[in-house]
Amino acid sequence: LAQATLAQGSHAWPWRCSDVAAAHSVLLELVASCTAFARRATIGAWSAFTPRRHRQVAMGATTSSTVDARVTDRKSLIKELCLRRKDYEAMQHSYKVEEIIPHQARNPRHAQVLQEAELKAPEICKGDENSLVFMEAGLLPKVAEFLFGGALIRCFEVCPLWFVVYYKTLDQIFKDIDKGFKSYYGQSLHLEYARMDWSPVHVAEAGIRIDRILIARVTNVHVGRCTKVSYSYGYKVPGQAAQEDEPRDPYQCAFKFDTYGRGRPRNFWIHKDICRFHGDETRVAATQNITPVCVNDRIEIAVNLFNATGLVDVTKLRWHPLEVFPIQTRECPIEQELFDWYDLDSFQSQSVERLQIPDFFSPQLVHCSTEYAGIDVAVSRTRLRAEAQGVVPQADRILGSRFEVLPRSSPIILPLKRVGLQHDRFAKIQLRQNDSISLYISQGGKMT
Repeated sequence: LAQATLAQGSHAWPWRCSDVAAAHSVLLELVASCTAFARRATIGAWSAFTPRRHRQVAMGATTSSTVDARVTDRKSLIKELCLRRKDYEAMQHSYKVEEIIPHQARNPRHAQVLQEAELKAPEICKGDENSLVFMEAGLLPKVAEFLFGGALIRCFEVCPLWFVVYYKTLDQIFKDIDKGFKSYYGQSLHLEYARMDWSPVHVAEAGIRIDRILIARVTNVHVGRCTKVSYSYGYKVPGQAAQEDEPRDPYQCAFKFDTYGRGRPRNFWIHKDICRFHGDETRVAATQNITPVCVNDRIEIAVNLFNATGLVDVTKLRWHPLEVFPIQTRECPIEQELFDWYDLDSFQSQSVERLQIPDFFSPQLVHCSTEYAGIDVAVSRTRLRAEAQGVVPQADRILGSRFEVLPRSSPIILPLKRVGLQHDRFAKIQLRQNDSISLYISQGGKMT
């Protein structure tokens, strides 16, 4: 895909601002192509597109096997492909100091003042095609903050120059978040890469959320322990100065994960609720809130920056010290309500629901066993084991999430879910061969 895109050259991209509709259409086609390609590839396959200085050795593999956290999302891939085609960062508006014409002044002090003013003279602020004066590096952060939200996302769709420049600007605005994470968690969580991400919010009125995604490698400092990463933050209030009596940490957010030894098979649960009386409208299965990870795996921590409440004030964001707890048994909460489990034939005779064994995910996820329990609501408990490599075809349709099985020796990237939420980001879930899943499906009940 990269070679074909670069080979097409300038004829493939109508990048004039006067033809925004065509540019928008072409960019969406590239996004679709990148998404289709990413689903067919594993992390190691992306190493061919990655500069050597960014590659890292995969867990339990030789130096020829690589993993790159940057290219697992399509936005980073688009940016990299754009920069391979042209140096769009150099085309951004900037002050061309070399074009300054020296002026003679009798007074040395006047000469110094004139020289400082000339460094920011409007006539020397220039850029290439499609770059506008407000895209100068010192001004664009203020413009991005003003547009933050849906309007800012539309700017990414204009042309490659705008995509690259705005993406770089957001990285600069939120770089303090990355520095704070390193200073608090550098020993146990090695930050490898940080990127921006935005996605629609599935509510009655279409919304959008924007996050700073931190991808960190888990070290062996806290093996066999449960780790908690947390931060506090506040929102920006337009036209209102900070009050002295305002609480310093009005909101808090936390993530938890269990750390196991390198390459150990993991086991976690998923719950799909299709009951008649309170079925989830999004039809997305709930996953285990505290994620099990292994040493050398990568975790994704999403620092939410924009949502329906507003824009987060970066100056109010504070990371908290790392907290460590003993690992406990993680079981689905529905297990606390059910005790007697039966096979399909025994349970079907006492249930009015049409039951079936959920063996829909082979060959990637092999069915091991299924049991049933419940009275008014029938609940199935299915054990699945990851075997064949590749994307699980039916997972997106049945569970509402994308699943992918990677080799046993491969590190995986695991998005963490905020404590207290049933659903957070709709991100791909990666498994390793020999990992196990306990799938619970609740069905039945009466309409109220």
